[in-house]
Amino acid sequence: MRRVDRLSVPAPDVLVGPKSLGLKELEKAKKFFTAQEVAEAALRAKIAADAAAGVVPIAPVSKKKGKKDGFSFSAYSDDAVKYALEKLFFGKCAYCETRYASQAPVDVEHYRPKGRIADVADHPGYWWLAMVWENLLPSCIDCNRRRWQHLPDVPSSLEQLLKSPLIQGGMMPLGKQDLFPVAGERATALHPLIDEKPDLLNPCLDVPDEHLTFYIDRKNPLGLVLPILIDGVPSRRGLTSIHVYGLNRLALVQERTRVLRTLEFLSELIDEIDEISEILLARRSSKDKKMGTRLSLLSDQILAEIRGMAEPERPYSSLVKAWSNILKP
Repeated sequence: MRRVDRLSVPAPDVLVGPKSLGLKELEKAKKFFTAQEVAEAALRAKIAADAAAGVVPIAPVSKKKGKKDGFSFSAYSDDAVKYALEKLFFGKCAYCETRYASQAPVDVEHYRPKGRIADVADHPGYWWLAMVWENLLPSCIDCNRRRWQHLPDVPSSLEQLLKSPLIQGGMMPLGKQDLFPVAGERATALHPLIDEKPDLLNPCLDVPDEHLTFYIDRKNPLGLVLPILIDGVPSRRGLTSIHVYGLNRLALVQERTRVLRTLEFLSELIDEIDEISEILLARRSSKDKKMGTRLSLLSDQILAEIRGMAEPERPYSSLVKAWSNILKP
């Protein structure tokens, strides 16, 4: 996960402005959910009154299977929104930095879920943020949709480091979907967001490097992401984000490991070329010196490629940056 400045790309017109689709949808949503709250309050009052009067409640007639009353959101999925998010994140998943176009169409993800929230029965979801630009992120399907995923087997020494059972072999359901754990008081349409203290990282609001790091072992590359240890204790937000987004699912760890191996190969290649270049440049022959200069330029080109892999538009750039920092004196 990499920090991204949302202000670098303006909010699409479809979501902002007095005549925008987003504002019209928000007004409709307010009417719908206000009416729903009034109806639910009236029903609770009736049940309480009936109970006080000793009236036995009649079970409501069940609706047909598959039928569900709800509000249909559409502004967030407009093509203009997808284009703006693709530009903001360079076509990468906001959470794992995978190029989503290489595997499936982008999921326009709601950081705070627009509908129901898992394990929170009495909350309607953050419906008033469903069409808000700041709440939207691009995601690959594996980070966004809760599915059974393979997990890698982790060395026992790494388990000691993590002090957590979240990374292990086998399979488990991973992916955010409607999960949104908070450490504070959950917000509602009337209660401010500031008191929530979300446990999930948002690359546009947080600095991921303060909570997440990578396992860098140059002799045995393994593309795991880890929570930062603060006073020997893993970052709560880092650990939760790794687990909920599925940042250590097997396929993702394998892909990051390939990147690490490529970096190690290029690094060793630079060392070999530099060594040969120095030998040739030290000779008297002009032909040898010319060849040594050419090899030195080749080494610089390889180094430039490594630096390019750490640029924001490249996949897994935060991993490459972490590996590069290990090499710095």
